[in-house]
Amino acid sequence: MYGTLYGLGVGPGDPSLLTLKARAILEQVPVVAVPVSQRGEESLALQVVRQYLQPEQKTLNLFMPMSRDQAYLERSWDAAATELQEHLAGGSDIAFLTLGDSSLYSTYSYLVQRLQKMEPGIKIITVPGVTSFAAAAAGLNLPLATGDEPLAIIPALKDPATLKEYLPLFPNLVLMKVARHYDAIVEVLQEAGVAEKSVLASRCGQPGESFKRDLVAGKGQKQDYLSLIIVKGGGQP
Repeated sequence: MYGTLYGLGVGPGDPSLLTLKARAILEQVPVVAVPVSQRGEESLALQVVRQYLQPEQKTLNLFMPMSRDQAYLERSWDAAATELQEHLAGGSDIAFLTLGDSSLYSTYSYLVQRLQKMEPGIKIITVPGVTSFAAAAAGLNLPLATGDEPLAIIPALKDPATLKEYLPLFPNLVLMKVARHYDAIVEVLQEAGVAEKSVLASRCGQPGESFKRDLVAGKGQKQDYLSLIIVKGGGQP
């Protein structure tokens, strides 16, 4: 009798933003699984929910590295899915934790795809969570979009120049994981005339949370990995 896999979005980092449904599941499952990008490190998602866990609950650390080597990533995802499958086959319910929302740019999605192929009848329940950009917009009292305006969510840009393609199309954009190419991204926003209408949000819902409206002043400085930019005023050809 297979156990159930729960994919829990635990929000951006503030434990009080954990949903009631996620908390109820956490308090009843025997196994809590968390992704770790380096062996031996403690998961940030685990830190968010630690106060709700019991000593008898088992923590399963799944090695899911951050790498540009696709073959390496695939092998890591396969290994993590196999480990989950073995515990589920033993009848254990498992809560897999992910920061933000479990359906948005989450490694959880890769595991679900693999588990469904390994055992098509497996029961999987996905529980949504508060995204970092929703928390950032709330902290700023800034609407992400109004009326019939579209909103574009852009993942980490490999080439910041591609941002020029999106800016004329969308009046509202969220740029995720901007730290690596921060200076180049800000330059594109400056050229488009929207840098002054944009906000840099870092470590939303976590210690050290900050919001900065002067993006240009941040050029040449190292930005936190957990940073995003909310862009307003695009959509002008």
